[in-house]
Amino acid sequence: MRGENYTRVIQEWCSTTGMLAWADSDDKHVEIDDAVVALIPGGDNEPDCLHVLIDLGHYEFPDLERSLLEHNVPLDSPGHGCFGIHPTTGSVVYRVMMNLGSETDGHFLPHHISQLIQNARALLATSLILY
Repeated sequence: MRGENYTRVIQEWCSTTGMLAWADSDDKHVEIDDAVVALIPGGDNEPDCLHVLIDLGHYEFPDLERSLLEHNVPLDSPGHGCFGIHPTTGSVVYRVMMNLGSETDGHFLPHHISQLIQNARALLATSLILY
């Protein structure tokens, strides 16, 4: 069962975006700023958690994997996220785990995720310049 904050945040998200509410246990894929974003609810041991996976597309440059790993090291990364390579598609993915508390505003969440996308793209652009 989802926590009350998770359910509230998703209802607020849907109210703001005009989307139909999805079941608390469902994964949801949406498009934000030309990126496919997977919204995955936490498991039973994390009922007020939302895993956000942002598909940033395919990148081809030398030492891609090394660059992504180097970006994962700093503790001050935007949203405390990390980069990876999607095991099926090969796309670069930025992953963030969000703990949804009473202060979390579902109306603002799409904008917050948009900022995460912009930050992740900026980090990737830095990698492309370096190599």
